[in-house]
Amino acid sequence: MDESARLRRKTAESEVDWPELSGSMEGQVLISGKVKKRSLPTFQPPTQVEGLKRLLLPQGELAQFYDADEAIRYIAFIELKAGTVRGNHFHKTKREWVYLISGEVHLKLQDVETNASDSTTLVGGDLVLIEVGVAHALEVVNSGQAIEFSSVRFDPADVYRFPLS
Repeated sequence: MDESARLRRKTAESEVDWPELSGSMEGQVLISGKVKKRSLPTFQPPTQVEGLKRLLLPQGELAQFYDADEAIRYIAFIELKAGTVRGNHFHKTKREWVYLISGEVHLKLQDVETNASDSTTLVGGDLVLIEVGVAHALEVVNSGQAIEFSSVRFDPADVYRFPLS
């Protein structure tokens, strides 16, 4: 597989590198690189494109939003209801990914050490990586669904309330 088209794991720092931004995959780096957003490109078959993508097949969409050596130890489905807020917390040990299946959310962010803050809009097909120590809140604009996953098991003791919304 082409290394520039997929996520790679840095074992020493346990960080995931994103490929260089190019072609149809737009990306955004926030909070000094502690949050990374990627809009996955869509393709119709036949296609031989490597890496993360959304395939628009006759039988329905197939979204390939994670393909890395790092194991997933936690995965959750998130229902997003318009007008609500999810999150308002940060983690000290859990780095998390969120893939938005459908809907629209306004993602508010704040680095709890530096107080740097930022925000971005996520829509269906967007993937975001949130590093430890970044408070986050999802303000739901349009109802939808998302998947949250991590290489670290969920621990309720690692959820630190931090109101952003």
